[in-house]
Amino acid sequence: YQFHVLVMNEMKARGYRPDPKWEDPLYRGLSETSYESLSSVPLSSPIYPEHDQNYLLECIENLKKKGIDTF
Repeated sequence: YQFHVLVMNEMKARGYRPDPKWEDPLYRGLSETSYESLSSVPLSSPIYPEHDQNYLLECIENLKKKGIDTF
Protein backbone atom coordinates (compact mmCIF):
# COMPACT_ATOMS: atom_id res chain seq x y z
CA TYR A 1 0.00 0.00 0.00
CA GLN A 2 2.95 2.33 0.59
CA PHE A 3 3.87 2.20 -3.10
CA HIS A 4 0.23 2.69 -4.06
CA VAL A 5 0.12 5.91 -2.00
CA LEU A 6 3.29 7.18 -3.69
CA VAL A 7 1.80 6.51 -7.13
CA MET A 8 -1.50 8.17 -6.22
CA ASN A 9 0.31 11.26 -4.91
CA GLU A 10 2.40 11.49 -8.07
CA MET A 11 -0.70 11.17 -10.24
CA LYS A 12 -2.35 14.01 -8.36
CA ALA A 13 0.80 16.14 -8.63
CA ARG A 14 0.66 15.63 -12.42
CA GLY A 15 -2.96 16.77 -12.58
CA TYR A 16 -4.72 13.41 -12.71
CA ARG A 17 -7.84 12.95 -10.62
CA PRO A 18 -8.06 9.28 -9.61
CA ASP A 19 -11.34 8.02 -8.23
CA PRO A 20 -11.49 8.76 -4.48
CA LYS A 21 -12.31 5.07 -3.93
CA TRP A 22 -8.58 4.41 -4.39
CA GLU A 23 -7.88 6.34 -1.17
CA ASP A 24 -9.41 3.43 0.75
CA PRO A 25 -6.66 0.87 1.48
CA LEU A 26 -9.26 -1.91 1.35
CA TYR A 27 -10.44 -1.03 -2.16
CA ARG A 28 -9.10 -3.28 -4.94
CA GLY A 29 -10.87 -1.97 -8.03
CA LEU A 30 -13.94 -3.00 -9.96
CA SER A 31 -12.95 -6.59 -10.71
CA GLU A 32 -11.72 -7.64 -7.26
CA THR A 33 -13.58 -7.73 -3.97
CA SER A 34 -12.38 -5.35 -1.30
CA TYR A 35 -10.26 -6.59 1.55
CA GLU A 36 -12.17 -6.99 4.78
CA SER A 37 -9.19 -5.83 6.81
CA LEU A 38 -5.48 -5.17 6.50
CA SER A 39 -2.77 -5.22 9.11
CA SER A 40 -1.06 -1.92 9.70
CA VAL A 41 2.69 -2.02 9.10
CA PRO A 42 5.29 0.65 9.82
CA LEU A 43 6.40 2.79 6.89
CA SER A 44 9.70 1.67 5.45
CA SER A 45 12.31 3.39 3.36
CA PRO A 46 13.01 2.13 0.87
CA ILE A 47 9.67 0.39 0.49
CA TYR A 48 11.31 -2.56 -1.26
CA PRO A 49 14.64 -3.63 0.30
CA GLU A 50 16.17 -4.29 -3.14
CA HIS A 51 15.75 -0.61 -4.00
CA ASP A 52 19.17 0.36 -2.73
CA GLN A 53 21.80 2.76 -4.08
CA ASN A 54 22.98 0.23 -6.68
CA TYR A 55 19.43 -0.16 -7.97
CA LEU A 56 19.05 3.61 -8.24
CA LEU A 57 22.26 3.91 -10.23
CA GLU A 58 21.14 1.07 -12.51
CA CYS A 59 17.82 2.85 -13.13
CA ILE A 60 19.52 6.17 -13.87
CA GLU A 61 21.88 4.46 -16.33
CA ASN A 62 18.94 2.74 -17.99
CA LEU A 63 17.17 6.09 -18.43
CA LYS A 64 20.30 7.68 -19.87
CA LYS A 65 20.53 4.88 -22.46
CA LYS A 66 16.99 5.81 -23.47
CA GLY A 67 17.92 9.46 -23.84
CA ILE A 68 16.29 10.56 -20.59
CA ASP A 69 18.51 12.70 -18.40
CA THR A 70 16.79 13.31 -15.07
CA PHE A 71 19.72 14.85 -13.17
